Amino acid sequence: MTYPGSHSYTFATERLLARPLRPDDADVIFALKSDPQVLFWTALIQTSTPVKEFSEAEAWVEERLGSDIYLSFCLQELSGSQHDGVTNGKKPHVIGICGATHLPEVGYMFRPSAWGKGYATEALQGFIEFYWETFPQGHPSISDADERTYLKAVTGPPEEAPQSAASIRVLKKCGFEYWKEQKEDDSVHPGVVVMLPVWRLWGPNQQANLRLGGSEPPDIDG
Repeated sequence: MTYPGSHSYTFATERLLARPLRPDDADVIFALKSDPQVLFWTALIQTSTPVKEFSEAEAWVEERLGSDIYLSFCLQELSGSQHDGVTNGKKPHVIGICGATHLPEVGYMFRPSAWGKGYATEALQGFIEFYWETFPQGHPSISDADERTYLKAVTGPPEEAPQSAASIRVLKKCGFEYWKEQKEDDSVHPGVVVMLPVWRLWGPNQQANLRLGGSEPPDIDG
C-alpha cells in the first residue's frame, strides 16, 4: 500500500533519534493515547481524543500516513548501541511522538516515563531545525503561501487547564510567541466549543524579512 504521508526523513538531537511513523507503530499510539496520564496533559485539545480499542490506534496511524499534511516522527532515546545500529533483533523502544499534526501545526506526546527530562523541548527544537533546513520555503503540501512562512501550535487555555502551562513553557523556549485564539470542539465535552491559544514561530526567511522592516502576512483566519 502507498502512503502519501509516509517519508524517509530522520533527525537526531543530543539524546533522541526521530524516525518516521510507520504502519506498525499502532502499538505506540495505543500506549500513548489510551493512557489517562498522557491525555491529562493534553486536556481540551482536539487531538487528545482518547482511544479505547487497538483498531482506533491503527486508524489514527493510517490517517496520518494517508495524507502529506502530516509529518510524523517516533522518538527513541539514543544509546551507544542505537548509534551503532545494533538492536539485538528487538524493536527499539519509542518514548513519544512529535512533528506536524496538521501542517503548519506542530505537537508532541510522551510516555510518562520520559517526563521531566527536557525531552519535549529537545524534540520540538530538533524538529524545528530539521523542518526549516529541509523545507526553507515551507512544506510543499501547504497550499497557502502565507502559511508556509511559519509553524504554529495550539495549547489548552491556562485558566481552564493549568497543565497547559508546561506546554506553553516548552513553546516559549523554542521561540514561539502568542498569536491569537481559535475555536475548537472540546474533545472532553461533546457539543462544547472552547477558545484555545495559538502560538506561532516565524520561519528564518520571514524572520529576516521582519528584521529588514517587512510586514507580517495578513491573518487569513482573523
